Amino acid sequence: MSDIGILGGTFDPIHLGHLCIAEASLESGGMDKIILMPAKVSPFKVGREMASEEDRLAMAELTAERDPEIEVSRLEIDLEGVSYTFRTLTTLHKLHPYERYWLIMGSDQFLNLESWYKGKDILEEFQVILAPRPGYRMDELNDRIERYTTIYGTAIRVVDNKMLDISSTQIKQKIQEGQSLEGLVIPEVEKYINEHGLYRAIHN
Repeated sequence: MSDIGILGGTFDPIHLGHLCIAEASLESGGMDKIILMPAKVSPFKVGREMASEEDRLAMAELTAERDPEIEVSRLEIDLEGVSYTFRTLTTLHKLHPYERYWLIMGSDQFLNLESWYKGKDILEEFQVILAPRPGYRMDELNDRIERYTTIYGTAIRVVDNKMLDISSTQIKQKIQEGQSLEGLVIPEVEKYINEHGLYRAIHN
């Protein structure tokens, strides 16, 4: 049985913060493989305009090429409707029942997981990797870890994340201002953004 980390998001665009989390999950999280899972429609971003599914998928694939243990799935892109994490994880489990799936999360997502659609079911049925983000106290995160493990029996691993403070809003603003994206996205993604004219107008 392999340990597979699932890193989801709109990836609009995917950036070095995402890549660092994926690499940390491999190195200190003990994952055998990471699957980047671009969302069709995030439940937290319904109605928000963003780059096309194929553009976001293409940028994720360019980023995944950096590491042979990182791959991209279009499962959520191909499923109809809002990309609910529980549906994604249960679909993966049905397709590959002998793999063990770990949901990779940042601090804000982790603290609010119980309130997600079927969040309690996620905690009971799957494993979680926590990649701490800047601005969150570890004592608050540790309290939530204790709660999840005690109430739901969730297996949780905390990875040694570089905690890069990068946001898609920051990237889009730099594009609007004609600035370089060095240190924010890999060069191949910056080239793709420029060649396809993405994010010339900011939609946050």
